[in-house]
Amino acid sequence: MKRMTILSAMAATVVGMTAQVNAPEIDGYLSRGTLMYRDQNYQGAIDQLTQLKRMSPDSHQAEEADFYIALSRLYRGELSEARQLLEAFIGDYPSSSHMLTALMSIADCDFYESEYEQALARYNEIPESALDLAAAEDYRYRKAYSLMKLDEWDAAMNQFASLRSTKRYSNAARFYQGYIYYAQGDYDKAKELLSSVNTSTAPGNRADYYLTQIAFTEGDYDKALSMARKAMNTVAEFTPEMQRIAGESLYNLGDEAEAVTYLEKYVAATNDPKPSALYILGVSQYKSGDLDEAVSTLGPVTACDDAMGQSAYLYIGQAYLKQGNVNSALLALEKAYRMDYDKKVQETAFYNYAVAKMEGGRTPFGSSVTMFEDFLRRYPDSRYAPSVQEYLVTGYMTDNNYEKALASIERIKRPSSAILTAKQRVLYILGSRDLAAGNVSQALKRFQGAKALSSQNKAMATECDLWIGDCYYRQGKYTEASKAYSDYLRYSGANSSNRMLATYDLGYSRFGEKRYSEARQNFEKVVKQPGNLGQDIVADSYNRIGDCHYYASAFSEAAANYDKAYSLNPEAGDYALFQKAMMRGLARDYKGKLEIIDDMMSRYPTSGLMPSALLEKAESYVALNRADDAVKVYRDLVKRYPTTSQGRNGYLQLAITLMSQGNRRQAIDTYKEVISSYPTSEEARVASDDLKRIYADDGNLDDYAKFIASVPNAPKLEAAEMDELTFRAAEKAYLNDNAATSKLRDYVSRYPGGQYEPQALSYLATAAVNAGNEADALQYATMITERYPDSEAAEDALAIKGEAEYAAGNGEQALATFRKLESRASASRNIHAARLGIMRVSRDLGKYDDVVDMADRMLASTAIPSTQKNEVRYSRAYALAQLGKGDEAVKEWQQLAEDMDDLYGAKSAYYLAQYHFDNGAEKKARTEVERLVDSNTPHQYWLARGFILLSDIYRKQGNQFEADEYLKSLKENYPGEESDIFMMIDQRLK
Repeated sequence: MKRMTILSAMAATVVGMTAQVNAPEIDGYLSRGTLMYRDQNYQGAIDQLTQLKRMSPDSHQAEEADFYIALSRLYRGELSEARQLLEAFIGDYPSSSHMLTALMSIADCDFYESEYEQALARYNEIPESALDLAAAEDYRYRKAYSLMKLDEWDAAMNQFASLRSTKRYSNAARFYQGYIYYAQGDYDKAKELLSSVNTSTAPGNRADYYLTQIAFTEGDYDKALSMARKAMNTVAEFTPEMQRIAGESLYNLGDEAEAVTYLEKYVAATNDPKPSALYILGVSQYKSGDLDEAVSTLGPVTACDDAMGQSAYLYIGQAYLKQGNVNSALLALEKAYRMDYDKKVQETAFYNYAVAKMEGGRTPFGSSVTMFEDFLRRYPDSRYAPSVQEYLVTGYMTDNNYEKALASIERIKRPSSAILTAKQRVLYILGSRDLAAGNVSQALKRFQGAKALSSQNKAMATECDLWIGDCYYRQGKYTEASKAYSDYLRYSGANSSNRMLATYDLGYSRFGEKRYSEARQNFEKVVKQPGNLGQDIVADSYNRIGDCHYYASAFSEAAANYDKAYSLNPEAGDYALFQKAMMRGLARDYKGKLEIIDDMMSRYPTSGLMPSALLEKAESYVALNRADDAVKVYRDLVKRYPTTSQGRNGYLQLAITLMSQGNRRQAIDTYKEVISSYPTSEEARVASDDLKRIYADDGNLDDYAKFIASVPNAPKLEAAEMDELTFRAAEKAYLNDNAATSKLRDYVSRYPGGQYEPQALSYLATAAVNAGNEADALQYATMITERYPDSEAAEDALAIKGEAEYAAGNGEQALATFRKLESRASASRNIHAARLGIMRVSRDLGKYDDVVDMADRMLASTAIPSTQKNEVRYSRAYALAQLGKGDEAVKEWQQLAEDMDDLYGAKSAYYLAQYHFDNGAEKKARTEVERLVDSNTPHQYWLARGFILLSDIYRKQGNQFEADEYLKSLKENYPGEESDIFMMIDQRLK
């Protein structure tokens, strides 16, 4: 075992030896052991004295043996064993003459183990006056050293001062006093003392190291260089640091070439090189064109929050610019600009930042507009100011935050033509995004503002008319929509790519105005020359042409157009076939109608038009005097769709048909079943009136009254006149006074269970939805579904109730409501609402098979609104991916990701990139995620997720600097507050 270095003479009293050293008896072993201890042959001493312990020594001999064995262990460096032996010795020999030395030796164990605070406490318990001269010197030296290590400079200095006159510790005392002055920054006194020590032995041999550091710190680079070269091989552990001093001194003396040689050796030999050395080395690499090495070397320097760290960011940014990596350049240059240490570096960094921006660089949510304005405020007279002012205009458009861009433009008192052009563009983009997000009123204001700037860009102003028309159409203002679409067609060029779309939209707005002839002309233009419109739009136009002919009673022409619609888009042809059947019926071709209805039902068994088709089929049998067949269909209808309005109507028509067949008893029972099963429905009121007449004819009105009284909530014999008058007044106020609801609430309060309560509650629920009051919407909708489950209002109420439950996070409850709505919905819009709700809740609950099923049903129908189609497609793709059908999901995501202004386009782009990354296709993942972050999508959450994924890709590719800088920039600039974004950032940075 390696022996411990002894800094002092040993302070032990050696027992006089009376026996011969070579005697074989116990005294001989004791004599030999103590002599070996005195000669520092500690292993020999341990061997001799251990043998003595085996020979039945007396108490004095055992005490001496134990004492010297313990000290031998101590000076061999076996500190743990020595401590145990010394503590045992104190316990076994409390009156020993060696007690003071034993206590001192335990303190020494702490000292040698660098437990300076504990060692100092033990030394302080020992009275120095009780020690002999040598031991007292050891005592003061070790206390002084411990105090120094504990940063108790003054106390340490005093202790070392008391040792200056001693022979053994004079040199060490002067050295450590010099070191303390060095540590305190008093270099003059440090130099005086350190220069006076003997450098041939420890610790004086370390003096040149500190003298070199002082020379370097004081800027005496010639002296520092000379001393570093001399001290470089004095103490091996100091060699790397001396290489650094030599290298940095040479750099400051202008000899960069030789400086780099030393610094390369220093960095290679050091696990944690100093930033100053890395900075010099990195700058040299940059100058010599070793750009990758420069970025790697300068990377750690950027952790310094000072001028050097700022300059390191500048060099890294410039290196990336030279490599054409403008995105990473932006990250570094932005950091250099935002660090406020060196104004020239700041100016240069900003100019290079502008260059990178001009070349299309991106930063996560970095506001270039804000930076440019800040720069002009700070440096209005900068040589770069003209270039920055010019770039400020284009910066509005390249920056992702259009709201802030607009606010910046509004603050300009005298905007130039270029600024106004930018403002028009910003308003146009914000309007399109507001409309995509459903903020129709806000979108309309944006487009009108952009149109008002028509002198800047007439073509864009004309495009605004198309969007203004869409806004008015969504608000139900068809006349205003028609005017906007007409203006677009009047002022747009003949080759405008959106002319046919505007013509199609104009057809719909005129259709909404019930100007069917003019609407038909618009749709006919679309089908004759669709341009870039898809086949589904053309098919829809044929459907609307058919509708227009239908309203004009031109049934054969209507049927012909429904045929064309079906042939173009048979996958979603249920409406076309159904309407074609209706035309046959209107032409009194009931057999033809039946054939088409049967064909439609076989082709589209999940169509939302199935209840209506069965009802029409039964009525066709009635028209053909095939009452028995009609009865069968009516029974099938009420069995399959009993809770729909068509099902309830089927019950009613079944009763009427049975009555016409003379099946009076069955007819009465059917009427009663309608009333008993659906007492709050309109069909129950009709059935009640019919049943009342039948009983009246039979003279059994008393029986009728008893029956009606036995059915809870059955229609009353007479409606209260005041009930109706009150409701009509409330309804009028609601419809004509901006959806005022106070009178409706008053009606519900005054007439609970009134004749018109379902309709009043329906109005209140709708008003609450439009006002964004989900709690009231849920309350009113629940009242309808519980009190009037069979009313027509109950369908819409179920839709409202499900949406409110879903918005409140009650997924399972919402799912049950949407399932109920699907089973009883008669209107296509409610069938779609039910299926959309089921899909959304199932997606959130992880029921992915149900998501795919509902999505397939909706996509197979023409009833799906275009505004929701992307959500359905995205949800289907997401569910397929979760079910392990990634290839199918990728195809759908790729199509949706073509439009990242749409929320589901942005989400699809992200999940497409994440899917490739998770499956090891890093190149594809990077391509897709870069498309997302370059898209300027307004959906900031998914843009942030894209930047985080891009960081993951960089990290996996070994590019640590860019990976971290993207995250740091995102953390500083992300405008959202979603906690998961910041959690993901922090996890990766850690």
